Amino acid sequence: MQHLKNSVCITALLAGGLYSAPTLAQDEAADDIETIYVTVNRRAQPLSQIGSSVSVLTDIDLQKGQNIFVVDALEVLPSVNIAQNGSFGGLASLSLRGAGGDSTAVLIDGVQLNDASSTGNGYNFAHLDTNNIERIEVLRGPQSVLYGSDAIGGVVNIITKTGGDGLGGNAYAEYGSYNTFRTGGALHGGTKKLGFNLAASFTDTDGISAADENDGNTERDGLRSYNISGKVTSEISEDLRFEVISRYSDNASEFDSFGPIDGDEVAHTDEFLIAGRAHFNLFDGRLQNTVSAEFSSIERENFTNGASSFGAQGNRTNFDYLGVFEATEDWTVTFGAQHEVAKATNLEGDGISIDSVFGELGWTPVEGLVLTAGIRQDDHETFGGATTTRFTGSYQVTDTTRLIANWGEGFKAPSVFQLTFVCTFCGLTEPSSDLRPERAKGYEFGVEQTFLEGDLLLSATWFNLKTRDAIDFTFTNGYANVDSRRSEGLELGLQAILSDRLDVSANYTYTDAVDTATDIAIERQPENQFSATVNWAPVEAVNLRATLVHNGEEEQSFGAGTLEAWTRLDLRASFQINDRVSVYGRIDNLFDEEYQSIIGYGTPDRSAYVGLRVNL
Repeated sequence: MQHLKNSVCITALLAGGLYSAPTLAQDEAADDIETIYVTVNRRAQPLSQIGSSVSVLTDIDLQKGQNIFVVDALEVLPSVNIAQNGSFGGLASLSLRGAGGDSTAVLIDGVQLNDASSTGNGYNFAHLDTNNIERIEVLRGPQSVLYGSDAIGGVVNIITKTGGDGLGGNAYAEYGSYNTFRTGGALHGGTKKLGFNLAASFTDTDGISAADENDGNTERDGLRSYNISGKVTSEISEDLRFEVISRYSDNASEFDSFGPIDGDEVAHTDEFLIAGRAHFNLFDGRLQNTVSAEFSSIERENFTNGASSFGAQGNRTNFDYLGVFEATEDWTVTFGAQHEVAKATNLEGDGISIDSVFGELGWTPVEGLVLTAGIRQDDHETFGGATTTRFTGSYQVTDTTRLIANWGEGFKAPSVFQLTFVCTFCGLTEPSSDLRPERAKGYEFGVEQTFLEGDLLLSATWFNLKTRDAIDFTFTNGYANVDSRRSEGLELGLQAILSDRLDVSANYTYTDAVDTATDIAIERQPENQFSATVNWAPVEAVNLRATLVHNGEEEQSFGAGTLEAWTRLDLRASFQINDRVSVYGRIDNLFDEEYQSIIGYGTPDRSAYVGLRVNL
C-alpha cells in the first residue's frame, strides 16, 4: 500500500487537491515518484517541481469516468466552469477562474485549437472526444509567457497516446438513453525505430431538446460525430526523433432557434489538425531541441430549414522552435521562438501574424526549492508589441509539506473577427481602429499537506486575477476595450486513501468575480462549486464510482437573470471479465435533477448506458 500512497500523494499534489486516485486492485500503472512527469512548462518535469496550480486527468481517470466528451470529464476540476447550449453537441465553452470562455488556450499534442474565425478566439468543446487520450493537464492562471495569446485564464493541454514496441489496441461499444450509440477503438504498435497509433470513434444520438423541454419544447436535437486520429513516431537514434500527428473530426449537431425555442437548425463542424516535429539533442543530450510545423482549422456551416444560414472557417499556422538547455544540475533554460498566422477565410484579409520569442530560467538553489523566471515578447502586426513575465516557486518544506507561489502576466490579442467586423447597425463604416490587447496580472499562494503517512492530503490555494482593457461589444463603437475585471478566490482539495480498495477525492472552489467599474458579478461564473468522487473496488475485478457535482447560482448574459444552483449525482461501474474483456455501465443524474447550464437550455434527465470493452 505504501507504493500506492507515494503515487497517489505526489499526483494529488500536482492536481491541487483533485486527482482521481486509482485503486490498488485495478491500477497497474501506479508509478514511482521519480517517473511521474508533466509537460505544462513545455518540458518534462517531476510533479513536485511545478510552481503552478495544475490538475491532471489520466487515461485511467477517463476510462473510469466513462465520459464521451472531454468537457464532461473536466467539469469536476477546480475553478472549471462549463457553459453549454444544451447537451449532445450544444456549443460548450470552458472558463478558468472567472476569466471567460475566450481566455483559455486549448492544445492537442501541442497544436493550438482555438477557433480563429470565432468572435473571441474561443474553442467549442462540444465535439472533443475522450478516445485515445493519454492525459489532460489543466494549468490555471495567466500562462502567456510559454503559451502566448488566449491563455489569460489558463491552458488545457491534451496529450494523446503513442505507439511503440509490439502490437496492441482496444475496441468498445456502448448503448443507452436517448438512443445513444457509441463505438470506437485504437490500434498501436511498431518498434522503437518506427511506432504508430491510430484511433477512431463514432457517436450517434437522438439527444434531447436543446431548448428546455420544461418550457414546452419537445423536438429532440441529435448529434452524429466521427473522430479519427493518428500519430507516427520515428527514432533514428537516441538524439534524433521525428513525429507526425493528425486529427480529423466531422460533426453534425441539431440545435434550436433563438429564444431558445424548437426549430429546424443544424450545425456542421469539421475540425482538422496536422503537425510535424523533429526532436534533436546536442551536447550529450544537455540541449534538447524541437522544431515544429503545425496547422489547425475549424470549418462551420449552419443550416435553417435545410438552407445554409451561416458559414465560417478559421485556421492557424505555426512554425515553432523550442529549446531546453540543462546548463548545470541546478540551472535549466527553456527558450523558443514562434511565428503564427491566424486567418478567417470568411472575413477580409490575408490573416494576422504574431512573431514571438520567449525564455524561462529554472533554478534549484537548495534541495526541494525550484524557482523559475520567464519573459516573452510578442510582435503583433496590428497592435504592435506585448511583453509578459512570470515567476514561480515550489518548495518541499518537509516530506509532508509543500508550498507553491507564482505571479504572472497574460495578454489576449484581439481576434480576427474583432479586428475586421464593421458594425453597420451602429452607424460605423469601418472596423474599430484602436483595439488593444486585453492584459492580465495574476498571483496565487498554495499549501499542500499530507497526514497519516500519506493516506490523507489536504490542499488550499488562494488566487487573484485582474484583467484590464477587456474587449466587449458596444452598440456605439462595435468592439472596444471597455471592461476591467477581477476574480479572486480559494480552491480547497482533499485526497483520502481509506483502504487498499477505497479512496475519496473532493474539491471546493470559491470565486468572487466582478466587473471592477460597476462591481457587478461577471456572467456565467458561480461563486461556489463543489465536487466529490468515491472509488471502491469491493473485489479485484469490480470498480464502482460515485461523483457528486454542485454548481452554485450564477448570473447570465444580457440580463437573462440568475441561473439557479444545482446538484447532480452520477454512478459508474465496471467488471473485468478476464484480462481482455470488461463490461461497464453508468447512470447519469441519478436523482433526476432538473437543471440548466445556461438559462433556457435543457440538460439530460436520469439516463443509463452500458458498454463492452475489449483489449487486443
